[in-house]
Amino acid sequence: MSAEALVLALTSIVRPTTIAAVGAMLSRPNARRLLAGYLVVGLLFSLTVGTVIVLVLHGYSAASTSTASTVRRAFADVILGAAACGYAAGAWTRRRSEPSAMTARLGSWLQDRLENLTVTGAALIAVVTHLPGLVYLAALNAIVGASDSAAGAIVQVVLYNVIWYALAIGALVMSAFRPTAAPDLLENAEEAIRPYSRTIVVAFFAILGVYLVGRGLLVLLDR
Repeated sequence: MSAEALVLALTSIVRPTTIAAVGAMLSRPNARRLLAGYLVVGLLFSLTVGTVIVLVLHGYSAASTSTASTVRRAFADVILGAAACGYAAGAWTRRRSEPSAMTARLGSWLQDRLENLTVTGAALIAVVTHLPGLVYLAALNAIVGASDSAAGAIVQVVLYNVIWYALAIGALVMSAFRPTAAPDLLENAEEAIRPYSRTIVVAFFAILGVYLVGRGLLVLLDR
């Protein structure tokens, strides 16, 4: 698996929306059914989106020269990197108690669904909270660049998504073998991370943005 995609996958495991959703499911008597619905539908959705994107990008790469393909991926890196830097700047300058409009809407929508959880609701939460974002798109771009074949790219997409959903997969396993310990463990992790969540988000997207822009520009200037 591409080293860059692997790092991006590992950084995507623990996210506020994922912790909130999985924690709420673990607190319900039918936790295993809720988590199973969340995982099945979420994985099907993100795997389908990822597979389609890498197949399209790989097709473009195969139909063009290696130089053109490299330049196209470099442009994508610069665009994604600039967007990541912009997101980091916005998160840093925003007052601590003032969430963005999108974050506020997502939080309100998520809270409504979590208060009346059903298997269908859990599946819908999985789709909404795993829409392709900057990190996933950057990972898919890296996967295409590191894959010699479409099959190899698809395997990497599968591995990325298994890591991405590792928190929910672990929660499902724990709910089967240690159902009482799972909610407490997740709550403790959330409490430990919460005070530093803003700093973590800003640092992560700033580093990601600078890395992607720098790498993309180096490739373009070398052409």
